[in-house]
Amino acid sequence: MKKQDIKALREESRVDSVKIVRSPSDAHEWVVLFKEIEGKSFFLISDDDQVCSYATLDAAVEALDALGFARAEVLF
Repeated sequence: MKKQDIKALREESRVDSVKIVRSPSDAHEWVVLFKEIEGKSFFLISDDDQVCSYATLDAAVEALDALGFARAEVLF
């Protein structure tokens, strides 16, 4: 789901959980996984429909902070 869509879901209080996990394609990178209240899960994607991946955990946290999130679970 794209950043603007995630922001809208957060503003509507429809995001159940946020997790930062290792990328399935590269264990040295991190991706963000969101779960809606309805149970659907999805990755954060860019405007060109690519999964956003981050070289550091700090970079993933900064991306979430920019989207207005204050907490996330980290799975490693």
